[in-house]
Amino acid sequence: MDYVRKVAELDSLIEKHTAFRESCLNLIASETRPSPLVERLIVNDLDHRYGSYTGIDPRNRVYPGNAYLAGIEETAQDLAKQLFGAAYVDLRPLSGNIAGLIALFALARPGDTVLEVHNGHMYAAKLANSVLQVELKSIPIPWDEMNANIDPDRTVSLIREHRPGIVSIGSAHFLFPQPVRELRDAMDRYSPGSFLVYDAAHVMGLIAGGRFQSPLKEGADVIITSTHKTLAGPQGGMILTNDRDVAERIAKAISPLMIANHHLSRLPSLAGTFLEWMACGAAHADAIVGNAKALGRAFQEQGVPVVAADRGYTESHTIVPVVDAFGASGALVRQLEACHILVNAAGAPRELGKHGLRIGVQEVTRYGMTEAEAPEIASCILDVVSGRDPDGARERATAMARRFDTARFTLPEV
Repeated sequence: MDYVRKVAELDSLIEKHTAFRESCLNLIASETRPSPLVERLIVNDLDHRYGSYTGIDPRNRVYPGNAYLAGIEETAQDLAKQLFGAAYVDLRPLSGNIAGLIALFALARPGDTVLEVHNGHMYAAKLANSVLQVELKSIPIPWDEMNANIDPDRTVSLIREHRPGIVSIGSAHFLFPQPVRELRDAMDRYSPGSFLVYDAAHVMGLIAGGRFQSPLKEGADVIITSTHKTLAGPQGGMILTNDRDVAERIAKAISPLMIANHHLSRLPSLAGTFLEWMACGAAHADAIVGNAKALGRAFQEQGVPVVAADRGYTESHTIVPVVDAFGASGALVRQLEACHILVNAAGAPRELGKHGLRIGVQEVTRYGMTEAEAPEIASCILDVVSGRDPDGARERATAMARRFDTARFTLPEV
C-alpha cells in the first residue's frame, strides 16, 4: 500500500469537507458548531486515558493517575447541577441515544409497557426489536400533528388503560414544551412508581437559557440528552435526576454494562459550555427562538404554509415549512445541499400536506444571524426548491454562511 498517497487522500478529504461546510448555510436542527472557547477546551491528551469509575462518585476511579481527571469531571458535574437544578448529573453517556438506552436498562423491568413518542428515538421499541428481543412493549404516544405536540387527553387515557412502567417523551421535531405536569399527575394516579423520562436533546440549550420548560421541576424523573444540538457543547450525552436511587440505578447501567471509558477529552469543554450558558444563556436562547419565529413568519409571508403558524410557529429552534407545492422532501433536501443549504426532510400534518422540511436556526444564530436575515434565508431556500434561481441562491447562501463567522454568546475576554 502507498501510505504516503493514502495520507494525502485523507488530508485532501478533510480540507474539502472543511471548505464545503464553511461555505454552507447550515440549518440542520441537530447540529451546532461550538464556540472557540469550547473548542479550545477539548483536550486531546485526555482521550488517551482511562477514566473508568463505578457508582455515582467520579473519584471512585478504577485506574491510577486520574486525580486531576476526577477534578475536571467533578467541576463539570457541579456546573451542570447548578445550571439545570439537578441533584445528580452523569456525563458518561457517549451520546443522547446511548443515554436513552441506559435509562431503559436502569429503570425498566421485563414485561413493562413503555409509552413513548414515535417521532423520537423509540428506545423501548429499539430494544424490543433488537436481536436480544428485550421483553418490553412499546406503545406510541398520541401526537397532535397540527399542534406539533403530544395529545395530553389521549395520552392520559393510555396511561389509565396500560399502567406503563415508563413514559418517555421528547421529539425529533421539538417545537413546543410538552405536557410534563399533566402526564406526571396521571402517572401518579394510575401507575404509581412509574418513571417519566424526558428526552431534551434538541432543546437542552433552551432549557439552559431558561426559555423553554423545566422538566425536573414539572415532574420528570430523568432528563436524557445529548450535549451538542442547541446546547452547543462537544458531542456526547448526559443524564440528570433529582432522585438518588434513580441516579444509582443509572450508574449501574452505565458501568460496567454500557460504558467502560467515556471519552474524556470532552469534559473540560463541557464545563466551558455550562459556564457560557450561565453567562449568556438568556440572551442566547432568546435569539434562537426569535430567529426561528422570524424564519417561520418569512416563509408564511412568501406563501409557504408552516406547521403551527397559528401558535407562532415554534417556541424552540425548529420550524417545519410544508413544501408539497415543490416536490418530495427527500429530493428537495438534495437540491438544497447542492446549493450549499443544509436542512432535513420531515413529514407534515395531513391537513397541510405530506412533505415538510425540518429547519433549525441554532448554528446560524450562534454565528451571527438576526431576525433581519430571516426573509433572505427563506428566499434562498424557495429559489432552490422552486427552481427559479438555484445558482443565485447558492451564491447568496454561501455569502451569508461566510458572513456568519463570528461566535456570539461566549464568555467575554477568555
